[in-house]
Amino acid sequence: MMKKIVFLLLLFVGIRNVSPVAAQPQSPASNFEIQKLAEGVYAAIRKQPPLMSFDPNNVFIINDDDVIVVDANASLAATKELIAELRKLTNKPVKYVINTHWHDDHIIGNQAYRDAFPQVEFIAHASTLQDRPTIGEANRQQMLTGGKGYAEHLRKQLEQNKSLAGTPITEEERINYRSDVAWLERALTEALSIKIILPTLTVEDRLTLHRGTRTIEIRYLGRGHTGADLIVHLPKEGILITGDLVVWPVPLVGSTSFPAAYSATMDKLLTLPANIFVPGHGPVLRDNEYLKLMSRLLTSLKDQTAAAVARGETLEQARKSVNLTEFRKLFTGDSMMRRILFGDYVSGAGVAAAYREATAK
Repeated sequence: MMKKIVFLLLLFVGIRNVSPVAAQPQSPASNFEIQKLAEGVYAAIRKQPPLMSFDPNNVFIINDDDVIVVDANASLAATKELIAELRKLTNKPVKYVINTHWHDDHIIGNQAYRDAFPQVEFIAHASTLQDRPTIGEANRQQMLTGGKGYAEHLRKQLEQNKSLAGTPITEEERINYRSDVAWLERALTEALSIKIILPTLTVEDRLTLHRGTRTIEIRYLGRGHTGADLIVHLPKEGILITGDLVVWPVPLVGSTSFPAAYSATMDKLLTLPANIFVPGHGPVLRDNEYLKLMSRLLTSLKDQTAAAVARGETLEQARKSVNLTEFRKLFTGDSMMRRILFGDYVSGAGVAAAYREATAK
């Protein structure tokens, strides 16, 4: 029953603003709010429902002579709108776009930056050059093949007032489903014009950029959401841009995640001095409490799954014995939508990924 939603989420498809009966077109820019974090540092925070619409947050770092952008978007249209917003802030050229990892929602928009700023360089972890053309492209093709059918499935759920969980639909779910249908239709429309732009500069461990008095640290702390997660740290400003290592309101632990290493990577993240945290998806965080909760969850997921494997349990048995009830309550509260997402990502794909690691030879 939940496989339909997993299909969308694990392929990193984002979707937006269409009703099954009638839709009012909406500019992608209206889906983002530009927030000033420090002098010359701005975050573009998405307004869409949490987790099912996969445009990420973006950050503009405006320096003396150039601009550094953290993450592109899941569509050319959304990225072009953000470039227009950037040009309202400065006429300086974009020198670097840092892709925090290789999932499509963070790199599709590279093409728009290349068109707007022909000299731009793209920075990502070295494994992106291997993973995006293989795993990433296979995922994208699967999405393009099945996306139309999935959008139709969501329309039927809306028409029948049914949740993907089989229960009466809540208003929160209704907003998510409408949003998903619209974004998916846009993604399918753009598909033939998409050209994937891979990194021109790669990072293995760390790269430090100096722009006037500003220091920009690009670091790889270890595997987590993927095997290629970069974070961007502005130590002077106390700003940490996490990519999808941190996602609110429910962590994204998918088929390309590494739960055994994820909690250790989060612990390293927590050692970096910062008081402003920009997650890959979700609102700007002003303390690290959510990161600590994520670390506790990931440690429990790893340890319980390893114990299940040590007992000789199958994956299906491990899904039943790994008890994450405490964390489900903390992350989801009374939200049915968040419960579905927690079940798919953490209890579902997360346990499967942890089991895969624990049984690897």
